[in-house]
Amino acid sequence: MPNRIVDKVNHLDAIGVNSLSVVLMLGDPDFDTTLELVDIAVAQGVDVLELGIPIADPFLDSATMQASMKRAIEHCSEPRRYLRALAEVRQAFPDLPIELMVYRETLETIGIQDYAEGLRKADLDATLVADAFSHPQTFRDRLDDALLPLGILPIRFVPEPYRRYHLEDVRENARGFVVVQTTTGPHGHRRTVYPENIEKLRAVRAVGVDLPLVLAYGIKTPAHIRRCIELGADGVLIGTAVLETAYRSRTELSELLAAYREAAGPTNGRGVEQS
Repeated sequence: MPNRIVDKVNHLDAIGVNSLSVVLMLGDPDFDTTLELVDIAVAQGVDVLELGIPIADPFLDSATMQASMKRAIEHCSEPRRYLRALAEVRQAFPDLPIELMVYRETLETIGIQDYAEGLRKADLDATLVADAFSHPQTFRDRLDDALLPLGILPIRFVPEPYRRYHLEDVRENARGFVVVQTTTGPHGHRRTVYPENIEKLRAVRAVGVDLPLVLAYGIKTPAHIRRCIELGADGVLIGTAVLETAYRSRTELSELLAAYREAAGPTNGRGVEQS
């Protein structure tokens, strides 16, 4: 069945443009503001939007993301309300490829089947579980079994550091595109986009993954985006810098996203088939 994300990445490949994906938090600081921020993202040419459902302890995310989630929870602490908010976003932006980021805690609170059905009702394209690799393969399998019959893509990511089984899971189960966490420098920091990322991208390709590879984490500037593309990425996913700017100024957000869009260069010539 058709999927906006698959259609989008194939179109970008055909016209020679890398993908720009950004993160916004549902409900930060309220749902009306989320709609305003999505409108800016669409106007500035964002290709795929990742929306997040907040939890109290987003232990894998940056301080900026944690603060965004805290503000959202102060507005609404009921996970099912966020599914209804997704439907409102979809109604306002019927053509926008949208992926939902959650933690397993949210899935268990809602229930995997109810979660998948909620995404179907909201006409979402995909979902990513931030802490998926903190849990057994059986959890990921259960979620995939609920999502795929409904045409919802399970987005996978390659963590940092990664292990062989991460790559095998991505090869077998990823759909749409793959998020690859950038490598870290000394003391675990991401002060720039390090050249070692090229080896990580090659390692993912070497196991037979032919989906677009999207680098994420620590990417803040147009120069960072260009460097990611030079190293072999098919696109970027940017969260912290976008959230920092969105909370500060609508005008600055618009200017930042325009600069990000301009920084996207030629693709590596790879399409993706619908699975």
